[in-house]
This record gives sequence, C-alpha cells and structure tokens, in this order.
Amino acid sequence: MSYKFLFLFALLFGLSHCPALITADPHVSRLHLTHKISKVSGEPLVQNACRGVGDYESECILKLQSAPPHQKADGNGLAFFTLRFVEDHAANLSDAIKKTGTNPDLYPLLQSAISDCLVQYNPLDDLVENAINAVLANAYSDAIQFIEAAISNTEECDSELKTSYLEEKAEGKQGEEVQFAARDLKENNMFLKNMLSAALNIVKAN
Repeated sequence: MSYKFLFLFALLFGLSHCPALITADPHVSRLHLTHKISKVSGEPLVQNACRGVGDYESECILKLQSAPPHQKADGNGLAFFTLRFVEDHAANLSDAIKKTGTNPDLYPLLQSAISDCLVQYNPLDDLVENAINAVLANAYSDAIQFIEAAISNTEECDSELKTSYLEEKAEGKQGEEVQFAARDLKENNMFLKNMLSAALNIVKAN
C-alpha cells in the first residue's frame, strides 16, 4: 500500500491528529442554505465541482460525497460545506507547518520555504471566511475573488516547498524523516488547493 494512499485515507476519513478540524459542521451549515447558486443538483454537482481540480480529483469527490444530502442538493449548500472543510483543513495544516518549522534538523532552504508558507497561510482563514460570507450574501463575484486569492496563496506555498524539497533532496541534505514531513506539507497544501478549486467551480456555476 503506497505512502500517498495511506496519507489520503487518513486525511479523508478523519484519522489525522486533529480529526475535528477536517469535518464541516452540518448543523451550522443547515441554517444558511437559503439560495441555490447552481441548477445542477445532487451527485452531478459533486462531479462537476471536482472535475479538473488537480491531482486529488478523486479525493475531492469522496470528500464532497460525504456531505449531508441537504448540502449536496444545491450549489449553495455544497459551496458552504466545501469552504468550511477548507477553513478547518487550513487551520490544521497551518499548525503542522508551524510544528515542522521547529525541527532543528531543517536546512536553511526548507526553513525559509516553511516561513514563507506561514506568511501565505496567515490571511487564508480570513479569505475563506470572507468567501463563505459572500456566498451566503449572494455576492458571488466577491466570493470568487476571495477564493482566487486563497488559491494564489496556496500556489505560492507549493512553489516554495517544491523548490526547497527538490533541491535539498538532490543534494542529500535532508534525512528521511524531514523529507517525509516536507512531502506531507506539500501534498496537504495541494489537496487544499484542489478543494478551493472545487469551491470556485461551484460558485462560478451560478
């Protein structure tokens, strides 16, 4: 069984160290499902949301299929579920980035990349929260801007992590444990970007 499969299995089914952080709250979201933003409903909406998002398209579909039926029934509900998941997952990942940054065995290039990622993640919570509020206010053009800004932040983090990981691995500077930690962060960050892209697809379908 591959490392990537085990990682994604834990991520999707709440086997991480902070399982409560990666589950959207259906009781909260139920209060806000008052306006549809897509004419496509049910499972086709899930498929359309995740189509073409990136490497984790299948995992995106699995995650959105886990939404309560009332949230999968219309675009507004699915957008809310997706963004809540992103918000919680981003908080979880931000903590992981901070923890990795305290590793004394990190070489300067990876340490710099982690610091840059933290800078990118600092405004992410506000951007996603603003996107949620914009969706609930039917201000979809604003929601798109907030989501696109959040995607840009994750892309910047990914670029920094990829550069540092590949260069230091090529030079044999990192031990296996540090390499796994860096790969974890990169894969989590890209999964987050894919989920943001799914949210963007849902909102743009309006």
